[in-house]
Amino acid sequence: MCLQALSVWAASPKQPDQPGSLKVTTIEFPYLKDERREGRLVPIKVHVPQQQGKCPVVVFSHGGGGNWDANFAQASHLASHGYAVLCLEHVGSNTQRMKQGVRFMDNVKAMTRGSSEVLGRPKDVSFAIDQAEEWNRTHPVLKDRLDLKHVGVMGHSFGAYTTLVVCGARPALDWLTPPVPPGKGLGPDLSDPRVAAGVALSPQGPGEPFFLDESYASVKTPLLGITGSRDKQQGAPPEHRRRCFELLPPGGKIFIWLANADHLGFSDSKGSGQRSLPSTSRADAQPLVRAATVLFFNATLREDKEAESALSYEALSSLLRGVVNALEIQKK
Repeated sequence: MCLQALSVWAASPKQPDQPGSLKVTTIEFPYLKDERREGRLVPIKVHVPQQQGKCPVVVFSHGGGGNWDANFAQASHLASHGYAVLCLEHVGSNTQRMKQGVRFMDNVKAMTRGSSEVLGRPKDVSFAIDQAEEWNRTHPVLKDRLDLKHVGVMGHSFGAYTTLVVCGARPALDWLTPPVPPGKGLGPDLSDPRVAAGVALSPQGPGEPFFLDESYASVKTPLLGITGSRDKQQGAPPEHRRRCFELLPPGGKIFIWLANADHLGFSDSKGSGQRSLPSTSRADAQPLVRAATVLFFNATLREDKEAESALSYEALSSLLRGVVNALEIQKK
């Protein structure tokens, strides 16, 4: 049904924070390799509605030390609303890499400054879209199921960095190890023109390890950023994340600030069988995150005007609860 029954699938749900009406299945591709990058392994888990028909595609990028199930609940939620969600595993910054030598924080710091991973993650997203094009031609379950004219990308933390870069932000070279010539300033353009919208959960402001002030000027793609007052950034307070929105050029940009939401509250692995790291705000933040994400992708990938209107303080404030007791929303 997907785009064959657009009025059904794309209609703004009355409760976008709740699961959609579609049953979801998962398909695992654990051994995919990008031969253009010396056979880099790029595992992908696909969440897709069981119903037939084309679905818009969202590529999901996990945070540092995560894996393809780190955002399982969020991916399943999107799929239940009619999206095919491709959850990547970035092998240079996954759970296995974080646990090496039981030096978790040292490993996270190293991976977020490692030139091969910082510059390689956006290429993983492009590889995933390439794979989706192949599956759309040949895969027994996914053939003719993927609407690759309507592609979004979404990520949390290191995945938010990945999302921003795929949407046009230029990474900083200043902190990369080993150095990449010329060693300072803006890095390469790693955007993918096939991506029509992005959702960055915990988007980074400028400064070590990812961006400079001038990094954001090239983001022309519509973008939703969500963060909160307890969402600490490496080396900077949560308020610094507002700089990301301030520096983005106008045109389809939305920023949501949640009171008392902490960093880990923006990811949710529920349903995967793995335990998420604890968060005091996850239960209260996730309804707002899920609702805003569904509405934003409906507005941008399905051109749903009702969804665009529902991305408002008046509509989203009805979902405030518990410790997440206030929100701000800005648009430009």
